[in-house]
Amino acid sequence: MPAPATPTEIRYETEHYVVRPAAASDASERVCAWFANPQTARMLNAPARPMALDALQTYFASHDGISTHILGVFDKERGVLLGFWAVYVDWDHREFQLNVVVGERGPGGVGVRRESQRPLIGVLFDDLDLETMRASVLARNEKIEQRFEFWRVAPEHTSFSPSENEPAPEEIHHYSITRDQWRRARETRFDRDRLEKERQQEALPKAS
Repeated sequence: MPAPATPTEIRYETEHYVVRPAAASDASERVCAWFANPQTARMLNAPARPMALDALQTYFASHDGISTHILGVFDKERGVLLGFWAVYVDWDHREFQLNVVVGERGPGGVGVRRESQRPLIGVLFDDLDLETMRASVLARNEKIEQRFEFWRVAPEHTSFSPSENEPAPEEIHHYSITRDQWRRARETRFDRDRLEKERQQEALPKAS
């Protein structure tokens, strides 16, 4: 499948967030400081230090909206950037890969990654008609590992990379999930969410 001739703008809203392409003007010293957080640095396998503002501006501006997308997750009420997704598309093989950086908590502690991820994958599979999602996950990233366990997907293979923060190399699990696998998992998730809402409604006190 050939790449589109013109950029595709990915934009959607969730209950708490607006997700749209991040521009160079969305970069700030506040966002640059995220990369000095030791936990963020460990998940990226990067040195724990702030990113230079001009480097972040260049990074945001470098995505072409065809094979690469940078999507900011903004607090819907305040318009504040809280994190961003990087999307890499291989149009020849109809595959995509996602990376995420979450720098700050959402309103009321609502998960930035959790709430913005599901509709994003839906856009890529359903709207862009891609067929496979690939992911490279640090073995100690338990939250993401659990997500693939929920999808009943095992790693295709494991690799090792020098660590920026630890003496031992990083263990990396490589996954792929097809569109059909994703859709089955999505339906299971919808059913589980519906049952949970029904249980919550049943637990509410009845009006006399």
